[in-house]
Amino acid sequence: MEARTREAAPTRARSTLGVIDLGSNTARFVAFEASAAGTVRPIYETKDVPRLGLDPEPDGQLTPETIARGTATVRRFARLVRTLGLARTLAVATSAVRDAPNGTEFVREVERSTGVLLRILSGAEEARYAYLGVASAWELEDDIVLDLGGGSLQLAEVREGRLHNSVSLPLGVLRLTQRFFRRDPPRRREWEELRSYVRTTLTSVLEAFGGPPDRLLGIGGTLRSLARATIELRQWPVRRVHGYTLYDHDLEALGELLGEMPAAKRRSIPGIGGDRADVVLAGIIVLEEIMRAAKAERIVVSGTGIREGIALEAIGAKLPVPADELAERSVAAAAEAFGFSLEHGRALAETALALFAALGPKLGAGRREALALRVAAWMHDAGTAVDLWNHAHHSAYLIQNYPIWGLDQREVLLASMATYLYEGDDPPSQWKKAYLPIIRPVDLDLALRLGAILEVAEVVTPARPRFSLVGQGRTLAVSFSAPTDTNLPPRWAEKVRKPMERVFGLEVRLPHG
Repeated sequence: MEARTREAAPTRARSTLGVIDLGSNTARFVAFEASAAGTVRPIYETKDVPRLGLDPEPDGQLTPETIARGTATVRRFARLVRTLGLARTLAVATSAVRDAPNGTEFVREVERSTGVLLRILSGAEEARYAYLGVASAWELEDDIVLDLGGGSLQLAEVREGRLHNSVSLPLGVLRLTQRFFRRDPPRRREWEELRSYVRTTLTSVLEAFGGPPDRLLGIGGTLRSLARATIELRQWPVRRVHGYTLYDHDLEALGELLGEMPAAKRRSIPGIGGDRADVVLAGIIVLEEIMRAAKAERIVVSGTGIREGIALEAIGAKLPVPADELAERSVAAAAEAFGFSLEHGRALAETALALFAALGPKLGAGRREALALRVAAWMHDAGTAVDLWNHAHHSAYLIQNYPIWGLDQREVLLASMATYLYEGDDPPSQWKKAYLPIIRPVDLDLALRLGAILEVAEVVTPARPRFSLVGQGRTLAVSFSAPTDTNLPPRWAEKVRKPMERVFGLEVRLPHG
């Protein structure tokens, strides 16, 4: 490996802020680190289960016991805010407080007891923050963002990437469980009554949204619990729920598995947990009916949601933006965090993408694979923050485990594998089995080709190369805009020829024969 030096990325003082989110079932406090690039990354998170929506008074008011539980939760969160030294914290309450006639009294009691000023979100605001949170990680098109909470369901209609319409419905899992399930486990008639109510409520709403969406993207604790349970049951190779696709047959299987169990037994299912065990069945029905009404067979789970949306609005982040910009913001934030320079990665990406375009017929790849290559180039030196001499492997690990938004799980793995391979290493034998079914055999070959492109780009970037396929596509012609004798490393011609011959079966024609 060539000795390499990189200009260190500039350092800056960390900017942090907190978000307290009091839902109808669960309350969460998250501390975020904000980057200059316009991203936020959670650095601390905790939750409590005060169940503000549990057993209200007959007229819908929060009971004194509920107010006490909620206030105690906020008091604990306020102590954490002081301990972490956060300069700014935003606190919101959603459906349970919004719907309660004495919700404003609860807000006053929380402020009196804890000093925290709660803001009650309207249904439209809650849907908008869900949209912003999802838009921070995904390039949105004509999609529906769903936020399934304890007291309500928010649906946000997205057209050409922008929030077009939204609705808040009384279809939260805690609310529905209390209303329809009187036995544990529920009787078949209770299932049917709940399904009929949800179906009737959803049908007119989805029809008003103007046609089936391209995708359903979902957030909410119950959805993520179901995704985690499916990941465990299927032994899915990526353990993060972000980007996991939950299919209709997954929900059907979970319904059959969990529906016959009492809540005490459902708690033992990996991924479900004690705070979801009694409400998860209602969640399955709601999600199944959303898919039916939207004529969709799957929901893409997002790891970012309302809390990220609140934090991003607070820092003035521009959304929505294309996937390339989401990814570049993420990598710029990683460069701040780990202290590697992004400038060399940007130059390498420009060369790699030029070679990618020239090799188009040999690659069988498109825009999404080009984005994976771009991320691999940007991040290829990130691992120097861990170890210079084995940095490619560490860079590959960081790509998989640092939040790089704008990519799905397959694209993250392609970027990671290309980075791992870009110094000419052979792919580990366990990849073929370990990454199935996300990565197919054809993707393993593609990762090799992307790694070879990075390998060549790393050598020739300083001489500003141009590429073209000639000789009926059997020869790669390379020319340069800058001198090669002062800009390229020793044996550069051999380092270009070998990967092109080995991986692509191409001859290489260089300026000096």
